[in-house]
Amino acid sequence: MKRKITIMLCICICILGLTACQTDPKDVDYNGMTYQQLEEYAQKTWEGIQVMEPEQVEAAVKQIEEMPEATRRRVYDANEGMEDQMTLMKSWLEVSRQAGAFVSIDSFNITMTGKTTTTELLMEFEKRPVVLSVVYQNRDMTVETVTIDLVYSLGEKLQKALMNTVMGMATVFIMLIIICLLISCFAVIPKIQQKQKAKKEQSRDVAKEEPQAAASPFEFLSEEPKTDDLELVAVISAAIAAYSGQSEDDFIVRSIRRR
Repeated sequence: MKRKITIMLCICICILGLTACQTDPKDVDYNGMTYQQLEEYAQKTWEGIQVMEPEQVEAAVKQIEEMPEATRRRVYDANEGMEDQMTLMKSWLEVSRQAGAFVSIDSFNITMTGKTTTTELLMEFEKRPVVLSVVYQNRDMTVETVTIDLVYSLGEKLQKALMNTVMGMATVFIMLIIICLLISCFAVIPKIQQKQKAKKEQSRDVAKEEPQAAASPFEFLSEEPKTDDLELVAVISAAIAAYSGQSEDDFIVRSIRRR
């Protein structure tokens, strides 16, 4: 028990020591730049953004976006950093519409990571806070990106995350329902095909078993009595031979006409 208490006391002392040894961010060397220099750069960047009227920004963005892709790419290549400026202008146009008028600068923070150093200038606006972020490369402290974004409260972030979760789950469930319906159709389609096949076979059987129509009674009255044509030819040939006194081989009977 005493050993556990001793370990806990040592941990608390170490934590307090680290807290006490924390240096002031204004005294830290940020790869050759001071806290004041980074803060001044962020403030000057904000002043440059602030002087841009939303109408002018919208007209400039519209003019660039209406250019053909090849022409816009040539303009970006000829003017280094212009593409990043256009991205910043678009962000500022969106922020100015939702945040309202500028009130004051709230705070300035610096965060250092392995390869970059990020400064955040938090500003107060009428409707909601806005943060101006500048990212530097630690190698030579050149500016990598400059962004300006709206600051959302924790409740708004949770609400947005909840909506994204609900939309994602709803999409998944809808797709699962559609897949289940498609799978269930695989069992119904063969039955429908069998029913159609049975109907076709039944119609064929009915057509085969259908009795032939009875002959009309008037057909027997209108039908002429059939005579053996060979016997009739022989009789006519004999009569002509007897009448003319010639042999039956001297002429040929080709047709017989009834009157």
